[in-house]
Amino acid sequence: MFKAIRHFKLKSAKDNLNRLLRHRANLKWPTYLVLIALLVPLLFALRCGFFADWAFSFERDIWFYLSLMSFFFLGLSGLISFYEYHGFGPQEGIIRRGASNSPKVALTFDDGPSPIYTPQILDVLREKGVKATFFLVGKHVEKYPDVAKRIVDEGHEIGNHTYSHRDLVPATRATVVKEIKKAEKAIETICGVKPVLFRPPRGVYSNAVRKIILKEGYTIILWSVSTQDWRLVKPSFILKRIKKFCRPGSIILFHDSGALIKPEGGSRGHTVEALPQVIDWLKSNGFQITTVSSLIEETSFDRELAPPETQEALETF
Repeated sequence: MFKAIRHFKLKSAKDNLNRLLRHRANLKWPTYLVLIALLVPLLFALRCGFFADWAFSFERDIWFYLSLMSFFFLGLSGLISFYEYHGFGPQEGIIRRGASNSPKVALTFDDGPSPIYTPQILDVLREKGVKATFFLVGKHVEKYPDVAKRIVDEGHEIGNHTYSHRDLVPATRATVVKEIKKAEKAIETICGVKPVLFRPPRGVYSNAVRKIILKEGYTIILWSVSTQDWRLVKPSFILKRIKKFCRPGSIILFHDSGALIKPEGGSRGHTVEALPQVIDWLKSNGFQITTVSSLIEETSFDRELAPPETQEALETF
């Protein structure tokens, strides 16, 4: 973040704003909240306590409420991070990592298949002799059947990622079941396998949704390490996160398709570029890369939830 900001030259306020917006891929949204949370109370304290008397009480009120809002959003970012890596409510049937006493880790890819990036990722995996788990969107399976079949043909594992990548919260029971069943049918018809692993879009679920998924015979697979490749970050950023957060039993989240808002169309070029570096680093550090099913079938499998990435909401590297 700071590296991006240091390059800004003081030409004009407009130029600086344009430059900041162009560098927004290097700034994740909790960073904005942290900046607001730090700057607004500071300005409030300086203005109220040191430099000026306030002429109008409503002006003090404005700064006071802005301060409260900044702390609220900072707290919200922390809750979101906690939810992503711990969850709220009952966690039965939800897996975020494998055994902590095993050197195995699993690479997972969401939102595919993509006719552009999935084949490139498969090429890398084949070259490196690695198997992975792909959580496929049913609609994309129907749209790109050859790519979906290639995933299975090359020995990779497939999971269910709903039919249309629709958020399951909020959604009716009928909608949730429909999303699961339609994706299951598409995968089974085209790929010839019935998935038993399920990952909800964006990792968002409720207790009611969790019960429905389990009733349909699935195990819910989330993750303990996110590469945040959906933010279009540089390959070096992805590798840095792996080095910082990967532990024995980690389930690592990548994306081979998808977009920030739409279910597909986003660039995953940096994911493709980073993947060989990630695999090489994992192997050189003694990790064994496998599928999710292989990861969690260990007899000593530890169902403890993965610890959150340390101070995730405050990371700015």
